[in-house]
Amino acid sequence: MPVTTVHFATNREEIHQGEAIVGFGRALNPLSPRWLRYGAADMATASRRKAAEFTLRELRVAPESIPGVTPGADQPLLGSALVFEGLRQRLIANKADLVVMLHGFACNFENALVNAAEIKTGWSTKELPLETAIFSWPADGEVTPWIKYASDRDDARSSAKAVERALMRFLEYIRDLKPEEWCGRQIHLVAHSMGNYMLRNALQAMLSDLGRRPLPRIFKNVFLMAPDEDDDAFECVDKLQRLPELAEAVHVYFARNDRALTISDLTKSNPDRLGSTGPRTLSDLPHKVVLIDCQQVSDTSLTDANHQYYRKRAEVIADIRQVIAGRAPEEVDGRDWIPARRCFRIRQS
Repeated sequence: MPVTTVHFATNREEIHQGEAIVGFGRALNPLSPRWLRYGAADMATASRRKAAEFTLRELRVAPESIPGVTPGADQPLLGSALVFEGLRQRLIANKADLVVMLHGFACNFENALVNAAEIKTGWSTKELPLETAIFSWPADGEVTPWIKYASDRDDARSSAKAVERALMRFLEYIRDLKPEEWCGRQIHLVAHSMGNYMLRNALQAMLSDLGRRPLPRIFKNVFLMAPDEDDDAFECVDKLQRLPELAEAVHVYFARNDRALTISDLTKSNPDRLGSTGPRTLSDLPHKVVLIDCQQVSDTSLTDANHQYYRKRAEVIADIRQVIAGRAPEEVDGRDWIPARRCFRIRQS
């Protein structure tokens, strides 16, 4: 069977068989919400069809030992360093870019790996292959109104320091490389749905640690996909106002007919979502923020509630591929410019 390798970091509870970690559960790691494990997973599919379903074939968790925390450890061993180095080698060998992912509400650990495999295979092209690394926070994996949504929102907020820690550890790894060791590839970030709320809190944690210093430019592109975030997020310094500092461009993909965000509005007291109509005001929106209306291309299936178009709709995937390849916003095929709304609209093909 064809195998797709994806990478991960997670602050979920560990599931053990003997001393081996065989998976990750639905709760935060009991050691700390900031405790991270890194690794890779081989995802198998019996078909090369576009709609092929991925299943977990092999999970490899990087060894980790911290003196004073890990029993018997007298020397530190960082799983992050092992995974980052493995990724660096893959990016060089495959001439690939890296896509870092933050998943949304109701996504268990294996679902997160499946999403990463879908993005790796769906967004890659022959000219520009991709590697994917997903941060999996303990979303319950159940779409239940009120209680489960509130629980996931709490866990997303609790996981923010772990995401910030992973990003800062990544920067530390890069800064320790010699110039001749740099891979020369681009890094992109995609946050889906409630993953945008976690991104907001991770950004705030980073600002708290860095104080008044400018944020580091980490990403080529940041993709905010169907963001379950307030529509005034770019206006507020305690939300996403400073996010553009992390990237060359921030792309907001939204759809007014996204039923999942309508439910977030009507049943969970979260009105006016960024992923429904885009930003509340355009007057002070940074020029590096690009808006993409997906209303005509959001429908994927009855169960997806027009919320999964970023990985299931061909027109959206074609749009994203062109952005990653470096096309200017006005040169991306399949878009129309809507001047009154200062946004692009993806045409249905």
